[in-house]
Amino acid sequence: MAFGMKGIQTSLISNASETFDRQGKVWRLIMYVSILLTVLSTCEANSTCTVNGIHYICKNIATKTDFPLVIPTNIRKVTLMGTNELASFPGERFNHPTWANVLELSILEFTNIEHIKEGFLIGLEQLKFLSISSCTYLYEIDQGIFLSTPNVEALHLDGDTRLNLSRVETALTDKLINLRYLSLIGIKAVKQHVVLEDTFLRALRGKNLTYLDISRVKSIIIKQAIVQELLANLKYLNLSYSAPALPTEMNIDASFLSQNIEVFDLTGMQYTMLNYLIKGGERRIQNTDIPKATYVFIQGVNNPDTPVSVNVRLRFKNCGIKVPKMLDVSKSGLKHLNISYIGICLGHELETLNLASNNMEYISQDVLSIFPSLQIIDLSNNHLNNMQDMEDFSNTFTKNKDLEIVFLRNNHLTFVPSNLFFYNSKLRIIDLSENELVYFNLNLYSAENLMLIDLRRNRLKSFSASMMVQFEELRWKQNTKNSTKTYVTTVLLKQFQDKNLIGKRYRYGYNASEDIEFEESQSSIQQYVMINILENRFVCDCDTLVFMEWILFKTIDIINKTLLSCKYGNNEKMLNNELLQMLQTDCQLASSISIGVASSIAIIISIFTFAITIRLRRKSDRRNQDFDNLKQEILKENIHFESLVFLSYCSRDAQIVDENILPSLNRYIHETFNTERDLVCTGENDFVPGLLIIEEIHRCINKSLVVVPVITPEFLQSDWSQEECVAAVERHKRVVILMKRHTNTSGATVTIQHLIGQYTRGTWSDNGGVFDIRPSWNTICEGIIRTASEAFREYRRQHLIKPAEENLLLEDIV
Repeated sequence: MAFGMKGIQTSLISNASETFDRQGKVWRLIMYVSILLTVLSTCEANSTCTVNGIHYICKNIATKTDFPLVIPTNIRKVTLMGTNELASFPGERFNHPTWANVLELSILEFTNIEHIKEGFLIGLEQLKFLSISSCTYLYEIDQGIFLSTPNVEALHLDGDTRLNLSRVETALTDKLINLRYLSLIGIKAVKQHVVLEDTFLRALRGKNLTYLDISRVKSIIIKQAIVQELLANLKYLNLSYSAPALPTEMNIDASFLSQNIEVFDLTGMQYTMLNYLIKGGERRIQNTDIPKATYVFIQGVNNPDTPVSVNVRLRFKNCGIKVPKMLDVSKSGLKHLNISYIGICLGHELETLNLASNNMEYISQDVLSIFPSLQIIDLSNNHLNNMQDMEDFSNTFTKNKDLEIVFLRNNHLTFVPSNLFFYNSKLRIIDLSENELVYFNLNLYSAENLMLIDLRRNRLKSFSASMMVQFEELRWKQNTKNSTKTYVTTVLLKQFQDKNLIGKRYRYGYNASEDIEFEESQSSIQQYVMINILENRFVCDCDTLVFMEWILFKTIDIINKTLLSCKYGNNEKMLNNELLQMLQTDCQLASSISIGVASSIAIIISIFTFAITIRLRRKSDRRNQDFDNLKQEILKENIHFESLVFLSYCSRDAQIVDENILPSLNRYIHETFNTERDLVCTGENDFVPGLLIIEEIHRCINKSLVVVPVITPEFLQSDWSQEECVAAVERHKRVVILMKRHTNTSGATVTIQHLIGQYTRGTWSDNGGVFDIRPSWNTICEGIIRTASEAFREYRRQHLIKPAEENLLLEDIV
C-alpha cells in the first residue's frame, strides 16, 4: 500500500495541471486546494509505516486496506499494531514475494479481533518468530492456522486473555515441529483453572520445547504426565504470578526441581514452594535436593505480611550439589535468616543473591559463607539496623572475597561498622542510600577497585578527616594503575536488575540468533571512584569548612556536585565558591573574636580556679578541724552528748542488725577514735524499762548526733520505727539511711519518703545468708563520722554564741 500511493499521487498531480489550463482562476484555486488536501491525506495514511533498518513498523491499522501488501526486500522483522476499529483480519495479505524473507512478525493490540481464520498466515514460510499478542477479544484460532508457518521456533500468544487453551492445543497439534519457545502469558482459564494435561502434552509432543512461559494465570493444574515428559525437558519455565497445583503424589524434589530447568521463575506464585526449599530443622542433603536451575526466582512466594524466621542446619551427605547462579528470594517475608551447615560442600556457582524487600532483621555470616563466589547481593529495604550493634554485622561479608556489588539501601542504618568490607578487595559498588547514617567512616584502604559509593538521602553533616584521606588515596591509586574495563560485572548487574534479559537468551533455545547487546558506554564501569552524597543534611559552618573545601577543590568525582546544598545559618544554600568565601570570612572573624574571648576566659578561669582551690583547701582544713574537735570531745570525761549514732531499726530485723550492721559500726568507731566507749545507741540496749516508749525514743535521739535508720519492708510496717524517723526530723537531726535493696517505699509515710529523697544512702541485701552492703562499710562509716563532725560543729557554733542556752541547745544539735 505504501508503494501504491506514489502512483496515485503522480496521477492526481498530472490531472491537476491539465485542469488548471481549462478553468478560471477561482475554479482553479478551489480545485488546487481540494487536490492538495487529497494528497496530504494520502501522505498521512502512508506515514503510519516506518522503516528502521531491517525492521518495518506499521501503527494505528484501522482497516483491512491498511495492511501493507508489499514491503521492502531487505525487511526481516515486521510489527503491525492495530486499533479497536478492525473487526477481522484480511485474507491473503502476506503472499507477495517480499514477505517470503520475513523472519519475525508481531501482530499487536488488535483489541476487537475475535477470530483468526485458517490461511491468514499464508506466505510466511520462512517465519521463525510469531507474536499475536494483546488481542484482548481474541477467542478462537482455527486448526491449521500454522500450516503455512512450519518453521516457527518462537510463538507468543501473550495477553490474549479470552483465548482458551483448548483452542491453542488444537492449533498446535502436529504443527510447528521446530517450536522451542512458547509464551502463553495470561491465557484464559476454563472453570477457574488452566489444566496442563494429556491434550496439552500431545500438542507439544515431539517439538523439543525448551522455553515455556505460562505466567499470570489465576490457577494452573499440572498433571503428573506433564511433569514427567514435558516440563522435565524444559530449560526455561516461568510460572510467575500464577497459582499452580502440582500433583500430590509427585516427589517434588526428584521429579521436578532437579530436572533440566535452568531458569525457574516462581515470582509472586502463591504456593508453599518456599516452605519446601527453605525450612527449619536439621536435614541431610542429597545431591538431588537442590534444583539444577542456573537462575531461580522465588520472589514474593511467601506472604510478606507474615514474617518468617528461617533457622536451618544442613548436613551434607555428599558434594554433588548444584545451586543456581542467581537466586531471587525478595519480597518473601523473611525476618531471621540463619543457616548453618556441616560438611565441606560449598555453593560455588551462586553469583547473585536477591534478599531485598523482606522484613529481615538478622542474617548470619554462615549463610553467605556457603557461597564464596558471590558477586552481587541485594539486602535493600530490610531492617538490618536491628543487628548493626552486633559483632555479627561486622563479619557479614568476611567469606565473600569475590563480592563486587552490595545493595544495603533503606535499612534504617544509623552507622555501618568500619570493617564491614575490610576483606572485600574486589568491591565496585556499595549502595548505602536512603538510610539514616549520621556518621560514616568505612575502612576502604583495600578496596582499590571501588567505583561507586552511594550515600544519597542520609543524615550526614560532613565526612571525617580520615574518610576524606581514604578517598584521596583511593583516587590516587586508581590514577596510577591501569584500570581494566569490566564487561562481565556489568552483564551480571543488568541481569540482576532486569531478569527479562535472561529470558531473552533462551528466546530461541541455545542456538540464539539474538543476544544481549550493550552500548559501549554501558559495557564497562567507570575508571575512578564516584561518590553520590545528594540529599543529606550537610551543615556549612566553621567545623565543616575543611569538608566543604574538599568537595569543591579536590579531584574527587562527586555525582551532581553542583546540586549539593548545606544549611548556612537558618537557610539552605547551594554549595559553591561564593558560599565558601562567605563561610571563610565568617570563620576568620570568629577566630579573631574567639582568640580575644579565649584570652579573657583564660584569665577568668585562672582566677576562678585559684578561688576554688583556696575554697576547697579551706573546706578540707575545716573538715579536718571538725573531726579533731569531735575526737577531742569524745575523749573527754564530761562530753556534751552521750551517743555518736542512734541506730533505728525494726525488732523483726534485730538478727540482721546484731550480726552484720551493729558490730561493724562499733568496730569502725572504736578504731577511728581510739576508744572503747559504746557510742552507738539502740532501743534494745538503751531504752530504760518501765518508761513510755515515745519518751525513750526522743531521749535517745536527743543525746545522739546522727540517726541511722535501717529501712526494710518490716521497718515501713512498724509504727514505732516510723515514729523514730519523725522524731529525728522534728529534732533536726542529721540522717544517714541504710536501706534493704528492692524495698518498695511507695506506701511509706511522707516523712520517710522525704528522707529517702533528700539523703544519699547505702543499700544492703541478705541472700542465702550472705550479707552484701554497698558502698563498702568503710565508705558508709566515713560518711557517718563526717556527718557527725558537721553536726558537732554546728552545736559548738550555737553553744559559743549563746552559752546561757547551752542546755536547750544540747537538744537541738544539727
